[in-house]
Amino acid sequence: MSIERCQNNQCNQRFDVVEFGHTRPAQPEPRKVVCPYCGHTVYRKTRGAFIVSRLEGSSLEYANDNALCGD
Repeated sequence: MSIERCQNNQCNQRFDVVEFGHTRPAQPEPRKVVCPYCGHTVYRKTRGAFIVSRLEGSSLEYANDNALCGD
């Protein structure tokens, strides 16, 4: 799990990204990482896939308390 910030300057929301399956023996391919708030899309290479979700409840409190994402 990693907490990231949307690269869209108008959104700038934090969200959770989980990468899985990245240890399988395959060539890295571009996969979408889509902001769950505004839909802004970036592509990252991985051997697996990404699960993206909004930060809510205790995850959001943790991110705010620990000033993650370069704040």
